Amino acid sequence: MDDLQYVYATAGVMALYFAWQVATKRFDPFAPVWMFFVGYVQVYVIQPISYREWAVATRGEELVQWANLRALLALIWFLMVYHAGFGRLLARRLPASPRGWSVGTVTALSPILVVWGLYCAGIFGGGSAQEEMSPEGALLRSFPFVMMVAAVLLMTTGRRLDAPRPAYFHAGLALGGLYVLIWMFNGKRSHSLIGVLSTIASIYITRLKRPSWGVLGTTAFLGALVVALAIGWRNNQNYERSFSGFAEYASEFDLAQILVSMDIAEEEPDQGASYETKEYGGYLLMLDTVPEKSDYDYGASYLRIFSTYIPRIIWPSKPLYGRQQWIDAWVAGSEFPREDDFTGPAIGILGAAQLNGGLIGTIIVLAGAAIFLRTLYDYFLLYADTPWAQFFWSIFFFNAWFMVVTDDPLIWFYYNWAFSVFPIVVLTWSVSKFFARPEAEAGSNEPHDPSEPYEPHAEFEAHVRAARGPRFATERIPS
Repeated sequence: MDDLQYVYATAGVMALYFAWQVATKRFDPFAPVWMFFVGYVQVYVIQPISYREWAVATRGEELVQWANLRALLALIWFLMVYHAGFGRLLARRLPASPRGWSVGTVTALSPILVVWGLYCAGIFGGGSAQEEMSPEGALLRSFPFVMMVAAVLLMTTGRRLDAPRPAYFHAGLALGGLYVLIWMFNGKRSHSLIGVLSTIASIYITRLKRPSWGVLGTTAFLGALVVALAIGWRNNQNYERSFSGFAEYASEFDLAQILVSMDIAEEEPDQGASYETKEYGGYLLMLDTVPEKSDYDYGASYLRIFSTYIPRIIWPSKPLYGRQQWIDAWVAGSEFPREDDFTGPAIGILGAAQLNGGLIGTIIVLAGAAIFLRTLYDYFLLYADTPWAQFFWSIFFFNAWFMVVTDDPLIWFYYNWAFSVFPIVVLTWSVSKFFARPEAEAGSNEPHDPSEPYEPHAEFEAHVRAARGPRFATERIPS
């Protein structure tokens, strides 16, 4: 079988899954599987097609064929575990989402997060991103995402069904737009895309609605656009590095650059170019190198779940667990000479799984990702009418994309979520659970039975019935 046939089969599996979800009325654009697919399409469908000639010439047709087959089988395995029912069982055993919501906490916390986020972005007293600074200053500048967290907190508060506060919502909406603009200017595609996704999620999740196909199409276009703008501006040599220069750049932006940023087209095709530092290229390198030329890391990188909370000003010699094996693989298997201080390109989830433990590592990593994502999604569905669950899911679901495209499935946690979001998620849960007045005094704090249709609390019925379109809270958890 030709190696590209496995790529087309991978695309076909995702297309059939989408058709099945739509036909059975189970399609939920905020389910993590779709963000997982977004990353998977780019790394294991688009890139293998776009870079096939280079891949075969560099790594050999046999390895490329095996790589594409493994990507197909890994996707099927992920979907099997995702729908095996483990997530539902685990979600029902987690502590219930609080029904209270502390407006005072949001009011007091949001301005601090906004100012801090602006400082981290270099906009509000932070100096330039390249400026030399002390370790303490560098640590303080490591929390840019808190501004987006504040935006989602405000939008969630403003759209509460029992006590809407339009001023809060519009303030959060404006902050979300400002966040996207700032990080496009800073040339960071991930932050810009996250801003779009979290904002759209907050708008709809808080109303127990799903966006229309038109809104979904527009969101997909905006997401691709902000990514392309950020990448193009970062590499720009023709415009002044100022806000006026960025405005001029954006007004003259060629939409064809979107295809370049998605690896569908090249700005200047080069027959001799190497694509080793693309995610698919890194995946091929790991398959070709580990364990024959370089050893597994045996999952050592996941120790960073714990070590990431210990700052280097306290533990100066703290290692980046698993990083040495990552570097060793690049040094041993690269087309080019690589030094021990080599850093930069991602290897994608399948490259990371190969580095973790080969085929066995891939089976474990994909199963773990499927169970983890499905558990949190089912938990959200169980409590979709509570503000805390709405806040949590709006600021989390996009991480399914990060799990696919980075050099470790938990990079999203180490370098962003652990510091910028997780403490605030825990704080709001604690305050809402133990100190805030419940939204519905008569409401039960128990989740509904997934085998029965969900009946909203009486306090929300009028709002839910008036809402147009499908609703999270009135549908069964997809099985």
